[in-house]
Amino acid sequence: FMNKNRKHNAVFKLEAVKEHLSGESLTSVAMKHGLSRSLLTRWVDRYGAHGVEGLLPKRKEYHSAEFKLKVVTHYPSQALSLRDCCSHHGIAHEGTVLSWVRRYEASGIHGLREQRGRPKLMKKDKSSKNVHVPTRVEELEKENLYLKAENELLKKLEALAQAREAQKKKR
Repeated sequence: FMNKNRKHNAVFKLEAVKEHLSGESLTSVAMKHGLSRSLLTRWVDRYGAHGVEGLLPKRKEYHSAEFKLKVVTHYPSQALSLRDCCSHHGIAHEGTVLSWVRRYEASGIHGLREQRGRPKLMKKDKSSKNVHVPTRVEELEKENLYLKAENELLKKLEALAQAREAQKKKR
């Protein structure tokens, strides 16, 4: 079975890639190590393009809109496959380029501008909110209620203290 989100170190990746390059099929190497065939293919491509360095973990990169535009226009103009385009530009996953292409087709260069995090919720018009400002009488009633509750609490504490004193005197 294949475990998603499992991290593989560069040594493991290199061993799997070399097994394939020594003549074993992608499918047999993938099955032997419990990998997906597409993941192993990606490793082989990265190794072919960048050597051992292509198998090392990469930091998360944020690409400029200009870089994304270059990739999106280079991809169809050179008749590259998504995999080849990713390999050529050093992009980790084909889905990244595909999402850029779709955003570019939908919104042009503005679709490629950085959009990190969750989309902002629509702002509500503050004037439409029914904001209740308490009147002076309501404020005084609230304060009165608070003071009554505080008074009741103090009476109960006093009664409790007296009950304890009575218990001590009985002993």
